[in-house]
Amino acid sequence: MISTETKEQTELLRQRAGEIARKYKASWIELGQYLFAISKEKHYRDWGHLTFEAYCIKELGLKLNAASKLLKSYDFLEKEEPRFVESRFQEEESPKTIPNYESVNLLRLAKDNKKFSPNDYAEIRQSVLTAAKEPKDVRAQMARLLSQYEEKDPNEARRERRNATLKRLVTFLTSTKRELENGHLLPDYLLKQMGDLTQKLQDQIEA
Repeated sequence: MISTETKEQTELLRQRAGEIARKYKASWIELGQYLFAISKEKHYRDWGHLTFEAYCIKELGLKLNAASKLLKSYDFLEKEEPRFVESRFQEEESPKTIPNYESVNLLRLAKDNKKFSPNDYAEIRQSVLTAAKEPKDVRAQMARLLSQYEEKDPNEARRERRNATLKRLVTFLTSTKRELENGHLLPDYLLKQMGDLTQKLQDQIEA
């Protein structure tokens, strides 16, 4: 944790936070660390700001939503994945392998979402912390995982089962008819009846 006991130290903290804010896409974890200390100790009041939000907007040029996500994402990593907030990690890793702060925020939300199973969370964690996937990809992954738990309308579920069964039957009849035709194993009138039946079944498949 950053020491912020003296006025000189708080001014240095203020200066460093401003510098890091200008390059936070590549070092957001470090910026999050400074923001966490500033917010927790309320140093922004000493710098003439009534709120932490006002400090972020006026001095750092950070939007409220971004500042909030940075804080929450850093806090999450410090508690759940402490190795990511160690200076050694940031020095050894390239910007491409440092997880996006918005992706980390999504991982934080997934951690608190009871709808995700432990396996689901492990899958999302791998995408965020190991693969360093972009937020849009993580959102898509979370939506896909959640969709498997959504209860479908009974009529819609019945329609899907019916269509799937009819499609399998049409595929079977089509391939069987072709095999019988090639081998001249059935008279033409029976093959025609098979073709007619296949077409009728095809017509029953709902779009």
